[in-house]
Amino acid sequence: MLARLEVRSFRNLADLDLALNPGSHLFLGPNGAGKSSILEAVYFLATSRSFRARQIADCVRHGAAGFSLVGEVEGDIRLRLAAGLSEGKKFRSVNGKTTSLADHLAALPVVSWATGDAEILTGSPQFRRRLLDRGILGLRPTSLEALERFRRALLQKREILQRGEGPIGEELTSWNGVLAGAIAELAELRNAFFLRLREQLAGVLADLDLPIPPIEISYRPSPSSALDGAEEIFRSLGRLADREIRRGGPLVGSQRDEIEIGWGGRDIRSVASAGERKVLGLAILAAHAKVLNEAGRAPLVLLDDADAELATATLAAVWKTFASAPQILTTSSRPQAWLTVPVDQVWGVEKGVVSAL
Repeated sequence: MLARLEVRSFRNLADLDLALNPGSHLFLGPNGAGKSSILEAVYFLATSRSFRARQIADCVRHGAAGFSLVGEVEGDIRLRLAAGLSEGKKFRSVNGKTTSLADHLAALPVVSWATGDAEILTGSPQFRRRLLDRGILGLRPTSLEALERFRRALLQKREILQRGEGPIGEELTSWNGVLAGAIAELAELRNAFFLRLREQLAGVLADLDLPIPPIEISYRPSPSSALDGAEEIFRSLGRLADREIRRGGPLVGSQRDEIEIGWGGRDIRSVASAGERKVLGLAILAAHAKVLNEAGRAPLVLLDDADAELATATLAAVWKTFASAPQILTTSSRPQAWLTVPVDQVWGVEKGVVSAL
């Protein structure tokens, strides 16, 4: 749980020192007031990444040289978490000690919904792979090593195939062996998280008192033999070697994994409304949070514009799916949408200034 948040020179926020209790927190204010920046600051503090900026420098308040975020995290032990940008370089620390990314991710588990996360349902497969990887990192931050091993092996293979000069068959075979092991490891991690997610999602949807068609989700690893072990993957890669050499790039691998989502037997992209997609997206997030909670990694939940595209009754129904979360931070520009939705603490945000209401 995040007990305290200190923000300096971040986005359009005035410098703030915010004490946060357990339970739900609603940040109300007009568009552009800084509500999303509060959630972005918390997300950056927890992950050392932004959920909306490609360049970290975009998070720096205009005229400032950098930014600093500090949080007091309460759990089995109390931790002081810090992250930010100073002299053009990103920094992060736990209890004053610079840490690896895996150790930093272990300090404050977080799940989030922001505007771009609607792409999980309707966008390219990379958004659904990101869901899987956020899941495995949430369960076990050291899974970052498996992701990095795969990325390094894939990069080497791409370089070999793109070079396209001279005989490369023997070199390609060697790297296919390395890549096969990395694919097998990553597919096992992704599938283990997916199975937990699917189970929890079924429970969330069963408890959600809304008329939703049957949902079917499935994990499709690449190659299709990815869950059969490294030796079978290696054979699959070998059968494709000539085609990959002609193409100049890899045809299969974990970079092509997919989660398929069916909505009443049809592709969700073609039949669900914006509001229905939002409901399902938040249900998946609630299931994600439950997976981490069950594993002893209870996350902080961040919901940006949680009520957007939802009727009040629908919002109330979806909100109940997060009832087990120890701490939720959400934003809205519509106070009337929350009149019948129970929230523990309401904050006002105006021109970057946060105050208790």
